[in-house]
Amino acid sequence: MAKKMAKYFITVAILFFIVGCFEGLMFPTKFKFQSFYTAVMHIPPEHLKSFFSHFVVKIHTHISLVGWVSSALMGVLYFIVPQIKDQTEDQERYSKWACYANFWLHVFGILLFCAGFHLIGMTGLKSGYAPGSPEFRELEAPFKLFVLTGGSFICLSSLLFSFNIAKTLFATETSGVKN
Repeated sequence: MAKKMAKYFITVAILFFIVGCFEGLMFPTKFKFQSFYTAVMHIPPEHLKSFFSHFVVKIHTHISLVGWVSSALMGVLYFIVPQIKDQTEDQERYSKWACYANFWLHVFGILLFCAGFHLIGMTGLKSGYAPGSPEFRELEAPFKLFVLTGGSFICLSSLLFSFNIAKTLFATETSGVKN
């Protein structure tokens, strides 16, 4: 189970790393490729700078830190912690359902969170209202559910991860459990 979960998390970490790099490149190229970004994201050119300042920065940060770094660390820890305890694969203390739930909640949480910010930015800025204005907040309300759900998934995922790692680190030698 440890190798399998490590492989899953490290694979998505690599994918989030690549996406984070592309998101990072978007910021300095926003004016050079303005027509491309406005066509793809349907944002009027006059709101492109605002979109990047308010939303792409948040998305890039979350894809890079929560997506890439956290996924990689979870993968490495799922692999290393049983070795710290000198456990064989049949002695692992992981709860299999919690491992899979940790993985899928983590991935979908990041995707929902970032999609929510993209949708808020694209919809709100297209309207012409200033970010933070009452009119903008009213337009962003339906898409905040994506951000809140994604954030909740990420938090739940981190609790499941902490549970699994703690269960392995602090398990007694006689409590080899497999679910």
